[in-house]
Amino acid sequence: MKTLILSAITFVSTLSTAAISFEQHKAKPKLVVMIVVDQFRADTFTRLEKKFLPAGTEKKPGGFQFLLSKGAYFPLAEYKIMAAMTCPGHAMISTGGYPANIGIPINGWYDRAQKRRVGCVEDSKDGVSPRNLTTSTIGDELKTISKKSKVIAMAVKDRSAVMLGGHQADYAFWYGNNGWQTSTYYAPQIPKWVEEVNASNLKSPARTKIEVTKLMKGPTGIEWTSQLALKALDSENLGKDEATDILALSFSSHDIAGHAYGPFSPEVEAVAISEDKEISKLLSAISLKLGSLKDVVVVLTGDHGIPPTVEQLQVTKQSSGKIDDLEFYKKLATRLNKKFGKPSSAWISAGTSMNYYINPDALADRKASIEAVEQEIKAEAKTLAGVAEVFTATEFEKGIQIHPVFKTQITNQFVRKLSGDVVIIPQPFYMDKDENLVTHTTGYSYDRYVPLVIYGGRTKAGVYAESAEIIDIAPTLSFILGQVPPAKSSGRVLSEIF
Repeated sequence: MKTLILSAITFVSTLSTAAISFEQHKAKPKLVVMIVVDQFRADTFTRLEKKFLPAGTEKKPGGFQFLLSKGAYFPLAEYKIMAAMTCPGHAMISTGGYPANIGIPINGWYDRAQKRRVGCVEDSKDGVSPRNLTTSTIGDELKTISKKSKVIAMAVKDRSAVMLGGHQADYAFWYGNNGWQTSTYYAPQIPKWVEEVNASNLKSPARTKIEVTKLMKGPTGIEWTSQLALKALDSENLGKDEATDILALSFSSHDIAGHAYGPFSPEVEAVAISEDKEISKLLSAISLKLGSLKDVVVVLTGDHGIPPTVEQLQVTKQSSGKIDDLEFYKKLATRLNKKFGKPSSAWISAGTSMNYYINPDALADRKASIEAVEQEIKAEAKTLAGVAEVFTATEFEKGIQIHPVFKTQITNQFVRKLSGDVVIIPQPFYMDKDENLVTHTTGYSYDRYVPLVIYGGRTKAGVYAESAEIIDIAPTLSFILGQVPPAKSSGRVLSEIF
C-alpha cells in the first residue's frame, strides 16, 4: 500500500512540475492574434457546433472548430466581477487586472467634477484614448522591450479597440459614420491602407442601402472588421520580421445583435456563423503569409455573456423582468422629500449600469448627510421587484460587511471615485429597462462565463476543466513572450496548458 501511495505522489508531483526546455522557451511567436467576441455566451459552441466549418488543417484551417480542436480550451473562463460588460471586459483581457485596480469599473460613469456622464475611453484632449486605464497592457509591455514590435487593434466599438490596444499601440481603429477612424492620440490621421478600406466599403451596396448603425447589427460588421484585420496584416507586414507583433480584433456586432434580438435569435446565429467564416479566412491568410501557423499564437475569448430575453424566460416559468429607473426615481423622490424636504434640484445626478450618483447640491440644499441619503435610497431600492442586494459607497469605505455572496465580485470591481454612491445588484434574470431587448449587468453565470481558447506557443491541445479567469490571459501571454506581465496583473500563468 505504501508503495502505491508513494507512486501516486511521485506521479502527481511529476505532473505538477512538468517543464518545457529552455530552448523551447526561447522560441517566441512572430505574431499574436487576439480575437474577442463581444457578448460571447459560454454555451455558444455547444449550441451551434454543427453549423460551424470543419476543423480543417493548419494549411487550410477552419474557424472556431480549428481553434477548439487544436488549442487549449477552457469552456468556462470567468469574470469575477459583479457587472460584466464591454469596457472592463476588454481591459481585463489585455491587462490581467481587475476593474477596481485598473480604473475601468463600467462602460461609462458620471464625472462628479464635470457634472456629466463620460465614456470609459472619452478624453478631453484627443477625444478618444486609453488615458483612463491606469495600468499597462500586454501590448504595452511588448513595446517596452521590443521597439520594432507592432500592436494594432480594431473593433466597431471604440472602447473595445482602445482597451485591447493600450497606451503604446501603433494604431487603434473603430467604426464611425464615415468609416474606420482613429484619434489624434494614436495618429494625426488614418493611414492610406485604412483609407482604401473605407473607400471600398463606401461602394458596397449594403453600405448605401442601410445606415451604419443598422448595418453593424449583422454579418457585415463582422466581415468589415475581418477585412480591416486582413489589410493590416498585409500593409503592416505583421509577423514578417524577428520582432513579435500583436493583431487584436473584437467582433462588436455580436453584442449589437444580441442586445437587439436576443442571444438565441436567428440574427445572432447568423453573426456567429459569419465570425466562424471570417476567423477561418484570417487564419488561412496568416498561414499563407507566414508559411504556416507554427509561429503564431491565437487567443479567442469573449468580454462577457448575456442572459436569455425576459420573454423567453417567462415561457420557461423562470422569474425575470426589468428594473425601471424612471419609476424608481419617482418613488425615491417621494421618499427623500418626505424624509429631508424637497431640494431645489434632483436628488440623483445620474444613474448608469445600476450605479446611482447622489446630487451634492441637493444634499447641501437640505443639509442632509450623504450616508443618511444613501441608506434611504438603499431601503427604497430593496422594495423593487428583482433586486437581490444593494450596497453603498460609505459601507464599502467603512468595510461594513456586505452580503458575503457578492463581496469578492464587488471588491474586484468597485472604484470609489468612479462608481455610484449606491449600487443595485439584481436578482438573476432581472436587468435594466432601456432601449435594448436584453442586457447584461450582473455577475451571474450567464454574464460572467465565456469560452477561452489559446492556440500555439507550445500549448497542449485539449479541453481543460481547471478553473481559469480572464485575468489569466495576460500573464500567460507574457510567459509565452518572455516579458513582464502588465503592471497591475493579478492573474496566473495557465501552466497546465504547457
